[in-house]
Amino acid sequence: MLRLVRRLPDKQFDAAPRVLGIDDFALKKGHVYGTIILDMETGERVDVLPDRTAETLTAWLRAHPGAEIVCRDRASAYAEAVRTARPDAIRVADRFHLWKNLCEAVEKCVATHHSCLTEPTEDASAYATVEQEVSGRAEGMRVIRRRERHAAVHALYDKGIPIQAISETLGLDRRTVRRYAHAATAEDASLGTRSRGYGQAHAYSPYLHRRGTRAARTRHGSTRRSPNSASPAASGPCAGTSRRSGPAANPPPTSPRH
Repeated sequence: MLRLVRRLPDKQFDAAPRVLGIDDFALKKGHVYGTIILDMETGERVDVLPDRTAETLTAWLRAHPGAEIVCRDRASAYAEAVRTARPDAIRVADRFHLWKNLCEAVEKCVATHHSCLTEPTEDASAYATVEQEVSGRAEGMRVIRRRERHAAVHALYDKGIPIQAISETLGLDRRTVRRYAHAATAEDASLGTRSRGYGQAHAYSPYLHRRGTRAARTRHGSTRRSPNSASPAASGPCAGTSRRSGPAANPPPTSPRH
């Protein structure tokens, strides 16, 4: 069936649609890109160009006149081609880049006027509580789905079925299947969904939490202490090393064995 569809002749366009859409796509991501041209009023594909250079698009626009409005992304090559071949056409940005520009502008504005934001009120606290409840429900659904996947993978893996076959049967990625298969519990498998270093750092979280709490208390106490109330051990040339001269009172835990 696919071969029959591919044998059908492509529709030929002698003139460009009134509203023309231009965007690039990856033939080999990071290396080779092409250009797709669409009729924005019908959504129909008009043509596909082998690259995304200004010269190729300029030649196509000159060979297919009639575009009154050109919807494109922010690529300078496309802007140059439309400006050269269709200078009278109205140029607009597509919806994705409009939202992208808006988000960047809002983010920049919020960062600039961050100091103008007021403290949260009671209404804001109530809204945050509702937001946490919604987030908790979403987290609960993720936990349920994670446990179901873990059980489904182990039901097949414990029977000696290869990971590739499990991946095809359950419609999961091989790496996902491998993570669940090598995890004793669903909670152990969840550690792999974060960054690579999360599993190792997670083993030290109690120690890091204690150190962070102690540092916060130390800073809070030093701000309330007057300059003249410094202890003798805190003065002199060895003040910076007096707290580090002996063995650590609470050494970090040793690296867990895998």
